[in-house]
Amino acid sequence: MEQALVNAGFQIKPVGEFQTDFLKNNVDVSFVFVRYSDNGDIVAKGFPDWVWRKDALPMELYNLRGVSINVLNPYQLLEEKSVYEQGTGRTLRPEDFKSIKIIKQIIDAKS
Repeated sequence: MEQALVNAGFQIKPVGEFQTDFLKNNVDVSFVFVRYSDNGDIVAKGFPDWVWRKDALPMELYNLRGVSINVLNPYQLLEEKSVYEQGTGRTLRPEDFKSIKIIKQIIDAKS
């Protein structure tokens, strides 16, 4: 996947051992690989203590240029933003605050 993004013109932005971000046209893209633990929790690879909401990954699939994917529930996205600094050691950026605002609008529209 990393090579496909590089081939598509994304710049690699290493973050840490378990995370790499990609940047193209001022769009920052991150992928998180998750798995189900033995007791059914959704956990991020490399972060076994980071247990996600049970509804974090709805079963609905989306098609992105021929690739079927699950997308995160907006509540999980908002929760992730609230613990971002704790988990990564990086402070929230201005675009993170914009994302929080957009996520809250999505949640409000669903309510």
